[in-house]
Amino acid sequence: MNATTYQNLGDRMRCAARLAGPLYRDVAAAGGSNRAALAVVLISALGFGVGTFLGWAVAGSPMTGLVAGIILEPLVTVAAWVGGSAAAWVFGGRLAPSGTRPAGFWSVARALAFAQTPNLLGILAVLPAPYRGGIWLVLRCWTLAASSTAIRESMGLSGGRTLVTLMISAVVYAALLVGIFQALALVGVGGVMSISGSVGL
Repeated sequence: MNATTYQNLGDRMRCAARLAGPLYRDVAAAGGSNRAALAVVLISALGFGVGTFLGWAVAGSPMTGLVAGIILEPLVTVAAWVGGSAAAWVFGGRLAPSGTRPAGFWSVARALAFAQTPNLLGILAVLPAPYRGGIWLVLRCWTLAASSTAIRESMGLSGGRTLVTLMISAVVYAALLVGIFQALALVGVGGVMSISGSVGL
């Protein structure tokens, strides 16, 4: 699909979920929108966020679910996205072939924002325990595959360099996601651990 056929944000997100390389190159290009990237991160975070809310609501604590899932989940995910993107930009830039022009931070961040799209299905993590782990694993593997495509297409790295950059970025992302939620719990934002924050990236 060419850039000219992207009718709206939904089309771009569908292409991102399909790991379409041209989409990631398009959003990483100079004409890409930082606002659209932020919107994708916030919308995608609401997948796990709504799942968290529903889980708490069923347990009889809808207000806790509202705070944890609908308010904190998107905000913490944005922080983790920025941190993970910065790690990919710094380390991936060092691994880029000599003589190539390194990608700017926002080019990498925009691409990695769209790689969050599979998390929209995080709402399914509210299903009973026998299914929850499998859903979480599938979505995390899917997001990692999308992130790999985003890094490769936005930074022009080879397979091995993409993998190294991906792993560093994923560790930073997961550490921020889990760490911030745990810090919030320690300072008294009681029981706000989200479905995604409790298990990492």
